[in-house]
Amino acid sequence: MLVRDAYEPVGRDFAARAGFVNRARAATVVSHANVATLFEVADGPDELFLVFEFVPGQTLDEAQGGQPLGVRQAVDLGIQIADALTALHGAGILHLDVRPATIKLSRRGQGKLLDVGIGARSNTIARPASGSAPADVSGTEAASYQSPEQRGGEPLDARADVFALGLVLHEMLTGRPLVGGADTTKPSRVNADVPLELDAIVGRATARRVVDRYQSAAPLAAELRSLAAILDVRSGDREPPTLVAAAPQPPPKWPRRVASLIAVAALATALWFAFVS
Repeated sequence: MLVRDAYEPVGRDFAARAGFVNRARAATVVSHANVATLFEVADGPDELFLVFEFVPGQTLDEAQGGQPLGVRQAVDLGIQIADALTALHGAGILHLDVRPATIKLSRRGQGKLLDVGIGARSNTIARPASGSAPADVSGTEAASYQSPEQRGGEPLDARADVFALGLVLHEMLTGRPLVGGADTTKPSRVNADVPLELDAIVGRATARRVVDRYQSAAPLAAELRSLAAILDVRSGDREPPTLVAAAPQPPPKWPRRVASLIAVAALATALWFAFVS
């Protein structure tokens, strides 16, 4: 397990603390293969701890070391984190701190989203209530992955997390951070291996206007899965997935025919012996 001390970051204000604890406890219900589970929120008079699942391995920024990942690996990780966000948003929780440092890679390459509950906020389109805003992170690495509306203190919904994941996707493909979406360079202009379809997906995820983005993480995951299938067909590494199950085939008829012929031959043999004897 991993224990995080949240007492100082949250502060002593009763309303802020109560709001944080309620939202963090809501995150404990989320159970997903790509989310580091928040087991418990320990709230005492002079302490506040979050108890997380310990995930061995490297964070995404450590694993990359400033270098791009393979396109197929980046797409796979994008799918995993989009699935994780879909599970969080379905439970009414926004992450609001998606970045390479909060994504852990297991030794088998599975992605896990960390720190669920630390920046927790209700998944509603509303201006944050008193005590619900995360600590000021302006000028930090975390701020570099925030959506324009998050940095501007505007109402937030699931599309803020979609924007951050789009920035992470860009960085996985290029090895370079796309700070706040200010640089509109398409990934393929940095990495020639990136297909144009992936340029379009990253561009939509990182659109500055929320209405131009994917409206949730689910359609982003779906488009990445479709692209993964296309890439597999192009590379010949795997057979393309089928959406329709093959109809059951009737058993071949030749065994019955062979059995009939054998029976007829046996009968003819028996009649011949009866006749000659």
